[in-house]
Parts: sequence; C-alpha cells; structure tokens
Amino acid sequence: MSTYQWKGAGYGLPGFGRERLYKKIDVPALIAAGAYSGLALTTAPNTGVALASTGFAADDILEIFWVPKGTMVEKCGCYTITGEGATCTINAGVTSATETEDATDIDGWGIFSIETAGATDATTDGTAADAFGNDDVPGGELYITNGSIDIEFNHATDAAIFVFWADVAWIDIV
Repeated sequence: MSTYQWKGAGYGLPGFGRERLYKKIDVPALIAAGAYSGLALTTAPNTGVALASTGFAADDILEIFWVPKGTMVEKCGCYTITGEGATCTINAGVTSATETEDATDIDGWGIFSIETAGATDATTDGTAADAFGNDDVPGGELYITNGSIDIEFNHATDAAIFVFWADVAWIDIV
C-alpha cells in the first residue's frame, strides 16, 4: 500500500465561504505521464513519482484535497467518465486520527462506484450510520487541524477516469 499526494501540495481553499473542490482523476493519463504525473509519495512530497503500469493498487490512498484547519466538509461526490469494471469502488474519508473531531474513518464520506461510465454517487453528511456528521456537529465534518480528504482504492485501478468533488466551507477557528 502506498499513500500519494499531489507533488508540492499545500493547504488552502480557493476562497472564503462555500466552495466546491473538484479534481478529475484520469488514471491512464497518470500512468502514461510517469514521474511527471503530478503525484508524489507523502514520504517525499516534492519528488515526482510514477505510478506502476498497473495503476493504483488495492488499498493505495490518494490525498485528493489538502484542506486547512477550519474547513467544514459538507458532502462529497463522484462521477465516472470511464469505468474500471469489475465492481471497482473507492472509499472517501480521512486516514488521520487527529485531523477531524470524529477521527479516522476512511469511508466516512462513503463508498463510491467507479465501475461503470456515467455512474454518479454522492453522500451528504450523516447519511449512513457510520458516516461523518452522525454526531454532535450537524451539517459537516470539521477539520480541527490541517488535513486531507482521502480516497482509498478498493481494487487495482488502471483504466478509470472520474471526477471527485467536495462541498466545503471555511470557518475561522484559527
């Protein structure tokens, strides 16, 4: 299992108030670009790394968005452009025990299918029994330190192209 981030990533939001963060993940393009894919390992964040020709392995994690302390994530979603097939899914959540008031929950935002082109999955805060927000903080998951919204690949993924988004707001708790 490897944990990836975007090379040279930093904490920040594009503005204040409500924002929609989104990122297109084109796994074949990431593979083809090699070390110039924009990916880095979290252990060497400023050094480009190539994905294997097999793409992301099962249990690999991508820190898709880095968000600053005070970010309230309200919901996340995924739209599949090119499906991976074979019941391929991703978890969306948090892998750190100290970033949010609810601690670690790798599928806290849900389990999203990237199996079939045209599939849309989305989750609102607290829609599942174990989902984020199913606590004393309704309306979102609050980051109490700088952190990341993470994707865990549940299957080997080399063909999928999908867009992942998160609806966030920034609250001044600094």
